[in-house]
Amino acid sequence: TTRLTTFSKELLLTMKLLLLLSSALTSHGMVVTASDAKTCSAGGAGVHVPIGKDGEGEYTASTKGCFDVIDAATPLVLNEIKKQSLRPFGVGSPAFHVADYGTADGGTSLGLMTKMVESIRERQDGKEVVIHYEDQLTNEWQSVFNHALGLKAVSDAYGNPIPNPYDMKDVFVEACGVGFHNQCYPSSSIDFGVSFTAMHWLSRFPSSLRGDEFMHAARCGATPEAEKDQAAADWRSILLARAKELVPGGKFVCVNFCKSTEGYFLGQTDVGASMWDSFQSSWDKLKEQGLIDEDERLGVSFPNYYRTKDEFLNVIENDEEVSSKLKLISYEERVVRCPYRELYTSGRTDKSPRQYAEDFVPTTKTWSHSTFKSGLRADRSEDEKEDIMNQFWENYISLVEQEPEIHGMDYSHAYIVLEKIE
Repeated sequence: TTRLTTFSKELLLTMKLLLLLSSALTSHGMVVTASDAKTCSAGGAGVHVPIGKDGEGEYTASTKGCFDVIDAATPLVLNEIKKQSLRPFGVGSPAFHVADYGTADGGTSLGLMTKMVESIRERQDGKEVVIHYEDQLTNEWQSVFNHALGLKAVSDAYGNPIPNPYDMKDVFVEACGVGFHNQCYPSSSIDFGVSFTAMHWLSRFPSSLRGDEFMHAARCGATPEAEKDQAAADWRSILLARAKELVPGGKFVCVNFCKSTEGYFLGQTDVGASMWDSFQSSWDKLKEQGLIDEDERLGVSFPNYYRTKDEFLNVIENDEEVSSKLKLISYEERVVRCPYRELYTSGRTDKSPRQYAEDFVPTTKTWSHSTFKSGLRADRSEDEKEDIMNQFWENYISLVEQEPEIHGMDYSHAYIVLEKIE
């Protein structure tokens, strides 16, 4: 009986997910075929492919720095909620609608969602809240529901349990697989949108760095035009889509990777070794080991882009259509230190150098594995590719093990607060 009950619950969740995804795609008149998936405008499906088995929540389990990034944004979000008017019953939906764009597996934002619900209900007791989780079609949707419905517990980088908003009465959970480069929700339906560490992913593969010594645009002396142009077009599309979805006076807090005014970006700041140097040396070693050829060594081109302050603000302030719909409330840049390295160097953990390396490296793997793998020859079998990738990550772990205290992944983000003009 217990097994049947568990099976029934899982079947119900799966059916609900399929219906939600089907509804989202049908309402937009969109059908994505396998051949289109890598380049279509449906959220750039296939540009980034999650790792791990869907349902296990590997992203949240391995990407603990995102909790600290969201914690840094929490005062901004709560301050804007306190100033925002709440729609009365009978004006649109009586519920308060929150959208989490590029949610991944939904685990890292659970604590913020709980605080948002609490803040809303401090002003209107019993207010219904709908949390819309958005990501690409190929996302780990089972993991999203496991986290969002409280079926899988979540803790932050320091082992603290994260409260779940679904445990509060009258909180509803929905999902959308259209992709944040497009309009995901009906016009004037979202009260508050948030996005963390997501909108640097491009909607298409420029791949202009294939054959180059650098694998990411941020590393290049002269910014590659293909990535730069795609990033500018995508940012404009993202802003116009959010402008349509937000209610008048609605807010959007976007916390996105940036190339800071100091020249810092993800994994390369003023502290420690460059993650990108470590990536490169670990990848190059595969050729020394006879596992890849020269074309593959130079075959990695990351389909994401870390915008500068000027690149963010130029579209917001100088694009006539965008500036007529959205206004900038605030912009700031922050560096959040790698929690894995901070714990290790503080002496608050008794991990050996090898244990630290095995603990830290997966946080870089969650978002980069599919891109590195795409640099391998197409005629290799899937098993052969995974064997090569396993050796690549072993190379990186061995490198970190040698000097663990200098290796980490600092986050460099732009914290942007926007409001829809009434």
